[in-house]
Amino acid sequence: MDWKKAITILIASFVVLNIFMVLNLWFRERPVVEFALTSTQQSEIEEVLKQRGVILQENIPKEGEAQALLEMSFRHIDEKKIVEGFFGKDAVTDITQTENGRSYVYGHYQLIITDNGFITFLNNGDQILWPNLTREQAEKEAVNFMKSHGDIPEQAVLDKVTYDEQSNGYLLEFIRYYDDYYLYNSYITMLVTPSGVKTYYQCWLEPLGYVGKKRGVISPLTAILRVITEIETEHYPIVITGLEQGYNSKLYNADRWQAAPVWKIEINDSDTFFVNAYTGEMEW
Repeated sequence: MDWKKAITILIASFVVLNIFMVLNLWFRERPVVEFALTSTQQSEIEEVLKQRGVILQENIPKEGEAQALLEMSFRHIDEKKIVEGFFGKDAVTDITQTENGRSYVYGHYQLIITDNGFITFLNNGDQILWPNLTREQAEKEAVNFMKSHGDIPEQAVLDKVTYDEQSNGYLLEFIRYYDDYYLYNSYITMLVTPSGVKTYYQCWLEPLGYVGKKRGVISPLTAILRVITEIETEHYPIVITGLEQGYNSKLYNADRWQAAPVWKIEINDSDTFFVNAYTGEMEW
């Protein structure tokens, strides 16, 4: 066993823990408008992150923007318009009641609409439409699909495209922003394959507006430090490949609710974590 290396890691872990405990106490004792780190605190955190093998690929700002709570609700949709958009006005569908919505079947297509406005579309056909499907064509067909199938959100922004080996297609993920803030849990996923759009899932939330006054938020470096102290990984170096402010809107059985501001942190282009921007606590 490499005792020297083990001791070094142990010391670094204690330093991380001590800094984080001090920062937590500091947050509780300070007014919310005084969340900016001092130069000394910032340097200490950067040094600890460096010792932990963290690479700050993103241009990390010194401070975050003050944010208020955001009131959210489910998006109200015109179900008849949605069904007609997918199948046409004259289509005769087989309708069945589900636990929390309705299922419409037309040929080898199935459309499921829940009471809270979530939409699932399944294409069970296997006819080849685009034998030489490329990523660029998949993106184009996804946009055309959304434009031509009823009440599709206009605010959808393409966030990620992943090749799917099993279907030889592409999984596209669309997200929503509000006032340039990322909204977690408001998204659309679509699998485009040589056989057409095989699956479409829409969970689209409606921001109603801000609640209360803007409050100061923890610094992005503090949020990154929190993530590094919480996660377990054997993959080094740890590269911070994404960082942005937004809102983590969990889903509630209610007409409306409030979403807290968060820091969204992406590591190694794969794992995404959320840190409450008010409290510094992880949101799982």
